[in-house]
Amino acid sequence: MAVSFTTPTYDLKAIKKTFNSVGKLKMTGTSRKGATELGFDDQDVVNAIQSISNSDFYKTMPANNPNFKQHDVYKFHWKSVHIYLKFQDLNGYLVVSFKLV
Repeated sequence: MAVSFTTPTYDLKAIKKTFNSVGKLKMTGTSRKGATELGFDDQDVVNAIQSISNSDFYKTMPANNPNFKQHDVYKFHWKSVHIYLKFQDLNGYLVVSFKLV
């Protein structure tokens, strides 16, 4: 199946359901550091993810490692911050990037 870089690879509704509580949040060290630098705790990250809409989709991009699946990128405002958020599915969704745009 060909990858479209202009439509999401992953279902946003499923992502939001996966990350609907702090206990279910899975983040890379880089994304956690980015959230912390923005002054966000895990509950803030969960709340930010829950606020995303389909219109916040920015692009799908290839992973740096060719053995991994692509990333879906969203850009949106939450708590007056313009956030760049990247998801990947590695046997379950993972927040790969969470930072200031």
